[in-house]
Amino acid sequence: MKVWRWGYEADKYDSFTFPNTTEVMDEYIRPHFNGTLIGDKWGEIEFETYRSGKMSSDCTGIGNKIPIFNDRTVKALKPYLDSNVELLPLKHPTKMFYAVNVIRVIDALDYEKSVVEYVEGNPNLFKGVSQFAFKLEAIRDYPIFKIPEYKKLRVFVTDSFKEAVEANHLKGFTFELVWDSENVGDAEADLERKVQEQLDAIERNKGEEFNFQAAQRKMEAGECIASGKWRLKQAEDGTVRMGSLQADGSYHWIQPSYYPPILLDLKWHVVDKLAK
Repeated sequence: MKVWRWGYEADKYDSFTFPNTTEVMDEYIRPHFNGTLIGDKWGEIEFETYRSGKMSSDCTGIGNKIPIFNDRTVKALKPYLDSNVELLPLKHPTKMFYAVNVIRVIDALDYEKSVVEYVEGNPNLFKGVSQFAFKLEAIRDYPIFKIPEYKKLRVFVTDSFKEAVEANHLKGFTFELVWDSENVGDAEADLERKVQEQLDAIERNKGEEFNFQAAQRKMEAGECIASGKWRLKQAEDGTVRMGSLQADGSYHWIQPSYYPPILLDLKWHVVDKLAK
């Protein structure tokens, strides 16, 4: 069995927004989507297309942590969504979309085989996971899930979910492999090594560094800016694209609804504006 991190692709497809983004983020997004039911706390939330891409997407999202599926996707993946997610309707002028609240939270992280990082000086305070391993028996029956350590940040899926997406020709999904039960250790270590090599090359070749505010001004002037594995650039329509480095040296780009706080304290530098 393999475990994948769910994501979506922004550039080739239609782009969406909330007309009242700040209100939606403050009232509905930030306080919730933590693995628990939202239920009657959910309101009538407007959702609209503001730019048409080369093709329509069946999947978009809020950052890389909250999936948004259209009606076609919900119908096609119904057996995999039932009892694992809460579907929250969004009010679009012409289409049916749902924010997907993943409520299947499983204590599935295998701490003995994972590489877990803790806050320096405080070995009891969890910081993150640089290499995942899962308890196979815990996830075997659940095609889409979260884990307590990342319940507001990541959505994981297994082979059956990914294969259903591909079999139904659903567009806009991306899947990042994070664990393979049949190749424990080797696949993750190889991916980690490749990413680290890329990061080392970036560090060796970076130029003058700026704080986020100065770097943001450069981005608004047309530059592509980078910090570690992150890149930010403007799309042709003036909206922001955020990229994260992949093992093959490419970047996975999304359209962020806001800047994650972790980005604001980093040092940034200018890179090739044509970076993919």
